[in-house]
Amino acid sequence: MRVQQRFLVLVLMMLLCSTAHAFDYVKMKPLRETKPPTIKDCRKADPLVVPMRTSGAHIVPLFGNGYDLETGKDSLFKKEGLNIRLMLENSIVKQLENYMSCKSPFMAGTQGMINAVADVAEADPRTRMVAVYQHAWSNGGDALVVRDRIKTPADLSGSVIVTQAYGPHLEYLTRVLSDAERSVKEKGGTWKTPEILYTEALLGFSDHTPGLAFFEDDQVDAAFMVKPDAMLLTSGGKIGTGAEGSVKGAHILLSTKSASRLISEIYVVRRDFFEAERDTVKKFVQALFKAEEVVRENVLKLIVDWEAVARHLLDDPGAIREAENLWTDIETVGMKGNVDWVNPSKNRSFQSINNEIQNALTSMGLMKKAYAFQVAKWDYGGMSGDLFDQRRASLPGFDENMTGKVVDRMKKSGELEKETLFEFNIHFKPNQRDFSETEYKEEFERVIELSSTYAGAVLTIEGHSDPLNYLRQKAKGAPQHQLRSIRQSAKNLSINRAISVRDSIIQFADERGVTLDESQFVTVGYGVTEPKTGICGGDPCPPKTEAEWLSNMRVNFRMVQVEAEASVFTPLNTW
Repeated sequence: MRVQQRFLVLVLMMLLCSTAHAFDYVKMKPLRETKPPTIKDCRKADPLVVPMRTSGAHIVPLFGNGYDLETGKDSLFKKEGLNIRLMLENSIVKQLENYMSCKSPFMAGTQGMINAVADVAEADPRTRMVAVYQHAWSNGGDALVVRDRIKTPADLSGSVIVTQAYGPHLEYLTRVLSDAERSVKEKGGTWKTPEILYTEALLGFSDHTPGLAFFEDDQVDAAFMVKPDAMLLTSGGKIGTGAEGSVKGAHILLSTKSASRLISEIYVVRRDFFEAERDTVKKFVQALFKAEEVVRENVLKLIVDWEAVARHLLDDPGAIREAENLWTDIETVGMKGNVDWVNPSKNRSFQSINNEIQNALTSMGLMKKAYAFQVAKWDYGGMSGDLFDQRRASLPGFDENMTGKVVDRMKKSGELEKETLFEFNIHFKPNQRDFSETEYKEEFERVIELSSTYAGAVLTIEGHSDPLNYLRQKAKGAPQHQLRSIRQSAKNLSINRAISVRDSIIQFADERGVTLDESQFVTVGYGVTEPKTGICGGDPCPPKTEAEWLSNMRVNFRMVQVEAEASVFTPLNTW
């Protein structure tokens, strides 16, 4: 048996360990604990084998190759002097085998998947990974499905969660749990580490997948899966009825439509090949930039060969609708996105995402240590010639006329709490109107991180006012018109505070080279109507201590899902 085959057998044997649950889960151990395949030196290859995954991001290289696995004579890759053989491979473990033996010097995956194999790839100088290209962000194609007992991310404390071993949802899992844990602790609660279970495969219900595990094992509280599986289990993205393959009460807690900067799809290449064939790798990336630009235009012109996409990415030329959905469920980043991605000072750069993932995977024992991956030091902004690539970073992502109305309607209907992902407060002093970064630096940084990561969710900034003056005047017998005036003044003050906080955050971010989408923020002033001390007989409850008095002087931040509101969020990949 070949060394590479033995490696795969060992990995599969390692995975086939069951738990006491009603479903046979696999055990995800670090790949360093298996015997890796023998490393072979990389040489110039003709054709150059490049992996693809079943992702809308890989429509771009498929188009660049002439909608075929072998480079077409009139394709963009051919015009760049490239001869590419595309190979569909969704398993990062199998990609790793091909990478180590240099059957292909590339790996394609999410940054979580790439980090999961880093202990093996980084162990030899020849096979260390060089990050060369960011394809896209998942934007609706992945979902966290939960049972009816899970209402918010905070409810994941102590839960049982399923995801694919070495799969694309590792960064999704670790980031959501990290944010949920912080939210619980900030409110004085206790966080219990969830039990994480793993499946061997990812897609559908005919294999060993998260969707099948969720369906068969009622001990599972939550599962990370692809959108089509989530839609089936939740009766079309609503609440599962228990009929037609759904699970009663199942619903999507959070999809990457809201968490649209969590899953980053990339290409890495072996260091020895990169150093020996730098021009070839650079031409490949330049061709990807051009292909991505044309694909976006062709989608709008309705001239994409969806049958070829379905044949090569889904292994079913008749799956036209599913192929189209692959594209709508991702957001390609193009040239400008890669400029930001390779800049370590940017909020969701390759380095910042890697740091986040590596901290999580090392704490889970799935990585031996953190690695400082190499990034191609190219002038990405100058690689694309005259391409027009002004991305939505310079355009409003939300309809500002609608977001405020939607938030107000959700508040009145009681849906706002239900659709809140995370929330936290900052407090201010009596009569305070300005909010400086000196005092609120940590809170401002958190707002920037949340708004950048959950870029498809609205962030409400809710101002509240101290009700003590109102209560004193009422106790003195002030007339109703005077009390109404006091309440209105308090409301005006609270909205002005919310606006002041928003402007301070945007300025704080701008000074650090981070561009926030101002349309993502909704400012609200509640005045004295929602004091921390509660409501007593229709009026604010009088504070009994100085601490209670100060607790009412706050600005509340709330990440709110609005993805069900199609009129609010600007469609992606349509600009």
